[in-house]
Amino acid sequence: MLISGIPLYSNAKDPDFGLAAQPQVFSHSPAYLHLLWKKVIQHHPQVLIQVQNLKSTGFDIEVSKQAFYPTPSITLERAQSKGGNDPSYSGTPQVAIYRLQQPLWTGGRLSAQQNKAAANQEIEVARLLEVQQGLALKTLQAWTEVVNFQRQQTALLKTKNELENLQAKIERRAEQGLSTQSEVKLSRLRVSMVKQLLNQTKMQEDLAWLRLKQWVPEAQPLSQATDALSAPSNDSQAHLQNTENIDWDALSTSQSPVALRLKSQLKIQEAELDEKRAAYQPEVYLRAEHQRGNYAFANAQNVNRLFIGVTATTGAGLSMQNQLASLMAKHDSAQHEIALTQRLLSETVQSDVLNLIARQSKAEELKLNLESLQDIQTAWLRQFDSGRKTWIEVMNAAQETMQSQMSLIENDTSMQLSYWRLQILAFGLARWESP
Repeated sequence: MLISGIPLYSNAKDPDFGLAAQPQVFSHSPAYLHLLWKKVIQHHPQVLIQVQNLKSTGFDIEVSKQAFYPTPSITLERAQSKGGNDPSYSGTPQVAIYRLQQPLWTGGRLSAQQNKAAANQEIEVARLLEVQQGLALKTLQAWTEVVNFQRQQTALLKTKNELENLQAKIERRAEQGLSTQSEVKLSRLRVSMVKQLLNQTKMQEDLAWLRLKQWVPEAQPLSQATDALSAPSNDSQAHLQNTENIDWDALSTSQSPVALRLKSQLKIQEAELDEKRAAYQPEVYLRAEHQRGNYAFANAQNVNRLFIGVTATTGAGLSMQNQLASLMAKHDSAQHEIALTQRLLSETVQSDVLNLIARQSKAEELKLNLESLQDIQTAWLRQFDSGRKTWIEVMNAAQETMQSQMSLIENDTSMQLSYWRLQILAFGLARWESP
């Protein structure tokens, strides 16, 4: 199983007296991450803009459907001619013509336009999914940074407390003449260095919060409101048990908004090809007219007419043929672009899978190393109290334990980042999108 045996989601740190006290936050919970995703993919301005663009394509589809229906038109004209010798306008000066024209055969042009409008809507859907996926990945990156720095502070705070206890012992021993003042100064320096590192980590956490609030402005209040969700959630094991039984490439390709958008663009080009080919065929139409008035004859009665017509055009010169060749070249280019996108996506997915496996195998080693160092530190502290270990050996043991904790945190953070990124790429965001 590819979920680390160490606690992935620990409670937040207790504020140190040397730091600005803040309310506890529980940003380590997967449920909190899911809430962040829900907020960012529903309420971010980029998403709202794309939603409006998607709505506009719905009206375009309705327009393409209306092209199959008759087209009404009205012409009202009034002629004014000086003198009475104008033979063209010797009748009624005002003429009104009411027309209703219905296409009978367009060679597939209207169907191609409707298919193109539907493909445009699919592209906007894909762009919406692409925006949501990009925002979710950026939110994930910021969230892992927050969790990483919070866990680092927890480890540093523990080390600081241990070093302060050692410092107090050294100062008492120095008062009794059992230790030198140089040892006292060095112990104070070690504590000061850890405090400085703790302050730097706190600043890095604040910067990580700022980045996270760029995507979800209410991130910190949400973290304080989800304190009941601070325990590890079984949802983190919902889809990732064994990478050997999951075809990550196929899942990621099926969920890829970029691949979906490129396939829809391919449909548009195919529709444009059909539209251009239809131009080589004549279009047949039926038109009914009702005319009131007549320029040539005065007081003429109303006239009803019925026309069956044929129209065709090939463009200027041989331009239609060249346009068709250009569209075919673009169609071939789109097919190659789809293949390239699949390769790049496969590279990204396989990189995350391999990183997850490597980090998982390394986690157990780091955990055992940390436990060993903690046992050594405890044993050396007892031996220091009995006079069998020197002060510097105990301090070095505490330093090595802290470094081991930092390595374990860094490894776990990288593992979480790869894991959740795979969840987004392979399984999408639909389960967190609904209210």
